[in-house]
Amino acid sequence: MVKRLFACLLCCLPLLATAQEKLPRDVAQFIEQAQMCEHFAGEWDDNDKARQREITQAIEQSCGQAQRQWKRLSTKYAGQPAIKKVIDEHANDAVRSFRK
Repeated sequence: MVKRLFACLLCCLPLLATAQEKLPRDVAQFIEQAQMCEHFAGEWDDNDKARQREITQAIEQSCGQAQRQWKRLSTKYAGQPAIKKVIDEHANDAVRSFRK
């Protein structure tokens, strides 16, 4: 399942890069992390404890990083409303509510 997820992500990355090429690099990286965070936060597997550990680790990594980026970028781009809007639109519930 993890291999399929990464294969799908690799196929989609060129599309993301094209859509985000006008954004600053740090904002584009935040968007990618926020999307990964949301994806893993939506997964749950009660039947497979090993898989659940993998999901939990992926959530901690991607959501933790996205939340730190969100806070830093919100401050950095506070004076640029168009970029700030993109940042806020991609700060999904998983990013905003993440607690380790």
